[in-house]
Amino acid sequence: MSERYFNPFQGIDVNIPVDFHEDVSRFSQREGKPIIDHSPFPRMVDMWFLAMCVAAAEKLPPADLTKCETRKIIDGNIFSSDPWRVQMLMLVAITQSGDIQIVSEPRKMMTIANGLAIAGLPRLIEMIKSNGGEPIWNISEAIESLIKKSQAA
Repeated sequence: MSERYFNPFQGIDVNIPVDFHEDVSRFSQREGKPIIDHSPFPRMVDMWFLAMCVAAAEKLPPADLTKCETRKIIDGNIFSSDPWRVQMLMLVAITQSGDIQIVSEPRKMMTIANGLAIAGLPRLIEMIKSNGGEPIWNISEAIESLIKKSQAA
């Protein structure tokens, strides 16, 4: 029996700047038989979500999506399969806005999440490409360093 979860983001597009689309596609396992060492993210949403988390961890301000050409990468319906992400998106929106009432405004929450993801994408892509190693190991080491830095603060 399948369970249904509350997803206020159904029907809301998740967009990224066109400039990042190639990297997000390349590092996501979208086609054929991807090699995880080179494409560490099972889905585009996974990379987008980690970019949002990186921005939040590094206290980056959300990017303004109105200042760039964007492209849809996923539909908000995808969060129905990962209900914990819905809760995380809500918590991030509350933290960023300082207003608990924002949970009644899914589009505003997604604007914040998208803005953070866009702010975090350049840093995440830098992490993936750094050190000259394979992307999976580069990102693992970079995230480990980010966590250690957060714990020390």
